[in-house]
Amino acid sequence: MMKIYKLNYLILSFFFIISCGYQPLYSNKEINFYINKINSFGDEKINKTLINKLELYKDKNSNKKIELEINSKINKTTTSKDTKGNPKTFRIEIISQIKVIEGEKINLDKIFTKSSNYNNSSKKFELKQYEENLKINLIDKIFEDIVSYLQTL
Repeated sequence: MMKIYKLNYLILSFFFIISCGYQPLYSNKEINFYINKINSFGDEKINKTLINKLELYKDKNSNKKIELEINSKINKTTTSKDTKGNPKTFRIEIISQIKVIEGEKINLDKIFTKSSNYNNSSKKFELKQYEENLKINLIDKIFEDIVSYLQTL
């Protein structure tokens, strides 16, 4: 009796998963552009991460060939201090300027900005790890915004 319930549950779960219509967000087959070349300026780490992610959109079969210029920078500021003057909270901001070049002229120029606030920690190694994770998350969000923006061209 228990085996029948488990089998029914397994079959029901299988059909539910198959019929949910899941599709990866950035695997849309109808990409209306492809990136021919990417030039970068500014923060190398941010640009390298963005370029690696944008490699998915190189050499696609599309009529619209574009070239990108990426200029990124990161700002880290102290947003508050304790009574002794030590940093209490920080703000990290990543700014990426994207220029879309078609042919010989710059068609579009847009700035993407993402930021996050976080608390200081007495454990400097953990603080550094947390900052790195924040940077990765902010770069991922900027990438998503860039792709959405390029899809609307």
